[in-house]
Amino acid sequence: MSLTNNLIRWSFIGLILMFGACSYRSARPDPEEKLILQNALKNVSSDYTNPRLVTGELTVRVANIEPLVGDAQVDANQLDNIPADQPPSLHIWSSDIRDYATQKMLSKSTIHPQPDQSFTDSVHGNHVLYWNPSLQAGGEFTITRTFRYITFDYRPVIDQEAERSQWDQIPQEIIEKYTYPERFLEQNDALIDTVFQLLENIANPVSQAEALYNWVQNSMTYVYPPEQRGVQNALATLKGDCGQYSALFMTMCRIAGIPARQQSGFNFIPHNTGAHVWSEIYLPVKGWVPVDATRKNGFLFLDNKRLITSIGLNIPLKRAPVWATFQNSEVKDGKTDFMQMYTLAISGMKGAFSSSRRVIRSVELR
Repeated sequence: MSLTNNLIRWSFIGLILMFGACSYRSARPDPEEKLILQNALKNVSSDYTNPRLVTGELTVRVANIEPLVGDAQVDANQLDNIPADQPPSLHIWSSDIRDYATQKMLSKSTIHPQPDQSFTDSVHGNHVLYWNPSLQAGGEFTITRTFRYITFDYRPVIDQEAERSQWDQIPQEIIEKYTYPERFLEQNDALIDTVFQLLENIANPVSQAEALYNWVQNSMTYVYPPEQRGVQNALATLKGDCGQYSALFMTMCRIAGIPARQQSGFNFIPHNTGAHVWSEIYLPVKGWVPVDATRKNGFLFLDNKRLITSIGLNIPLKRAPVWATFQNSEVKDGKTDFMQMYTLAISGMKGAFSSSRRVIRSVELR
């Protein structure tokens, strides 16, 4: 979705997430579910605790489809800076639900209808699904996905001296991808000076990352929606939502030479499936570890209440139309800013777009 033109779809976590998530109780597992959870703990290190077994469903719906014709089509295209003769079209991309360090799929997702194409993005490795449905006046197009996974509380135990001594072992590919500026994570002199001042007397990279996390926590005020997306506005106002907290933290880490990237998804528990984003930093021994700059206990900790959908910003998309920009779509220069529920590129049509998320079942060991 577009960071610039689609603020309403961004994460709304509210004050509740600033001071801790709502308490809730999962259902009691049946004998089969209990065995699955117990076995899950046997296959992970002690960094992973409190497994949760989740069955969920994601739905995207386009109703009241109205392909425009004649002058209406030409006028709509010109208004959106799309070539006047571009016929009505609808392009939908969505990142597949897959394994991550704290998220283990128990079976392949059920997807209906099947995508027209699937591919792995060339930068971050997201598995992306693509649909290009035909448009019938008055028609409807619905995508439904169901899935089952185990997720954990994850608090990695870090040997700071080992990380520091092996810092030069970080793969060059990770350095090149995740320590340089990119769209929405631009670097300027003011931010560079701030980072250097904060870290002047801190040598260990893990301690540096923690200092940056603490500065963002103490300096930012949660506001939704932000005035504008991206790190420049986050620094200028020191206000914003989870995306702005994450952008500021990631950019500061990159300035310090600490690889950082975004992880996107949802809070995914009964009665709370709100969109959310957070960060990861790369350590040479532990690999990618979580930092949720919006939350008070978010440094090197991720709870088991998440559904992860993608990693990275500026995700490249196949089949992206050349005319697509953030003015008329959620794609620009063949890339979408990030992926949570779905990404759209539209020309010459109207429709009622909606999406829903549902936790069908959630159980934990007690």
